[in-house]
Amino acid sequence: MANVGGGLGAEIKDHFFYAAEHLFKEEQKAEAAPLYRYVIERETDRNDQTFIFCQFRLFQCLVGVSSENNRESLERFEPFYYRLPEDIQLDALLLLANVCYSLGDWKRIDRYGDELHALAQNVYEKSKKEKFVKKLHTERHLVVYLGHGLRIKGSVLTMQGRYEEAKKYVTAYSDLGWFEFLDETGKKEVEKFRVWSKGNMYALELKTGNGKVVREYVDFLQNHPAEFLSGAKTIIEAANRFDFEVDDFLETLVKKLPPVNSDVNYLDGTQLFQFWYEKALHSFKKNRLVVGIDELLYALYLAQVMKYYLGFEKCATLFREHGDYATEQQKLGYKHIVEGVFDL
Repeated sequence: MANVGGGLGAEIKDHFFYAAEHLFKEEQKAEAAPLYRYVIERETDRNDQTFIFCQFRLFQCLVGVSSENNRESLERFEPFYYRLPEDIQLDALLLLANVCYSLGDWKRIDRYGDELHALAQNVYEKSKKEKFVKKLHTERHLVVYLGHGLRIKGSVLTMQGRYEEAKKYVTAYSDLGWFEFLDETGKKEVEKFRVWSKGNMYALELKTGNGKVVREYVDFLQNHPAEFLSGAKTIIEAANRFDFEVDDFLETLVKKLPPVNSDVNYLDGTQLFQFWYEKALHSFKKNRLVVGIDELLYALYLAQVMKYYLGFEKCATLFREHGDYATEQQKLGYKHIVEGVFDL
């Protein structure tokens, strides 16, 4: 990363920066973060490229399981991403969109998705003219950013209930084989998008009330474990909304979910929370009250761990509505979670 400014002595800055980079590449992000912060806090030239790049690296280091921390990290980094080089901007936009997704900030996700797709398309067209793509300093193959731009747009439209429009974007990333410069890595990425497209088409069918695809969707999920969590959440949400009969599939879904106390990232944690919250609603509908309260406590615990305050309040409100049916052990579990001392 080139030196542009002179606020912090070049030798000192280089020393801390390269030490941080070494730690970062060794996946020691917690150890790298203070070094990036050191450069940032002592650099007076806000146009210095190392300063701007350190802002991005610090963002990468700090994003984690806490929604509160993610929001703070997002606000700190957001003013700088557009000043990164175009190729590094692709990685920044993808991470920004993912963080906003975990926070449920759909307005920002929509914006970043559009920016990501437009920038990826622009970089792709430039690369075609130059007939060379390997000099890009991106973490992923270029096709990934183009595909995710389309995927994000489809997700935003889905969240807005614009399912037919969403299907157009899902179809668009179902076959990215036309993309030039596809080496073996690129072909594997194209296959991932094909799988995501198939799964998301099943999800869109469910969201429009087509319960006939539940069995096919469950079969698909069992063959694609990486899609299982999001798929299970979609199935239980649709079952609650349209009164699909899914009891035959619920045991299969539950058995393959990550344990509530497992080490998951914020995105997976949010989906796991949504599953257990919706599963509790489903159990209450079926008059399985004690089972439903157990499931609600799973969701409450996840919300507490992630500091997901909106979800925590939703669970607490639902518990108060059904608390009279709770066992003494469940009441004690609720009390411990609310007090923040419950440890599974």
